[in-house]
Amino acid sequence: MAEQGIYKNPIFLNSVTHKSVKVAPVKDYSFASKLNSVVIVGQEFLEAAKFFPVVFTRAGEDQIVPVAILGLRNEENLFVGKDGKWKEGTYMPAYFRRYPFVLASNVGEDASYAVCVDSNFEGFGKSEGMALFDDDGKQTDEFKRVVQFLQNYQVQHEATKEMVKLLQEYELFKDVSANITLPKGEKIGFGRLLMVDEMGIFNLDDEKIVNLVRTGYLAWIYSHLYSLSNFRSLMAMIK
Repeated sequence: MAEQGIYKNPIFLNSVTHKSVKVAPVKDYSFASKLNSVVIVGQEFLEAAKFFPVVFTRAGEDQIVPVAILGLRNEENLFVGKDGKWKEGTYMPAYFRRYPFVLASNVGEDASYAVCVDSNFEGFGKSEGMALFDDDGKQTDEFKRVVQFLQNYQVQHEATKEMVKLLQEYELFKDVSANITLPKGEKIGFGRLLMVDEMGIFNLDDEKIVNLVRTGYLAWIYSHLYSLSNFRSLMAMIK
């Protein structure tokens, strides 16, 4: 799986240094063109499942994260064109929609986050675009909406971690591998993948099944299972 290194030089934003700074909207997604997967949150599963295989992968020894598969080859994102445009009519994961902004932990402050921006983003510091702060040094309404989006994403990220923790507790993950042969004979293999074992769900006691329903996790699980057929869609997109 590709690394999520799209933020080249993130810096903390503040109303003094960046009072007059503007940030233009993202128009070129070439920064994502070599990512064949991206981390997603549970609230995205339903929409993401319409376009991408949604699977789980191990991030370290004891961490499992859900990802959307964007391409079958290394450094290939089938949803970003040569012109840097995202494929029209398809879902764009929130991880990319945040860019060039991101929340970062404040050192020494528990559960505290600060807003950062990738200063390498070509739209940072332009004469036209979204103003971050007004003349009084307060966040503009538009920037407030960006911050709210970042905060909502962080909350959803934590909720997704809770879902993964519960699926581990219920022993519902199983290791899988994907071996794909493309029309021209090229063979591609995926390792370190996990999926939810549907038979494991059937074998749960009623209390655990009710818990999956009430938390909304069961809907996420079936979106994930439904999405696996999208591996065929990705094969069809390869030229």
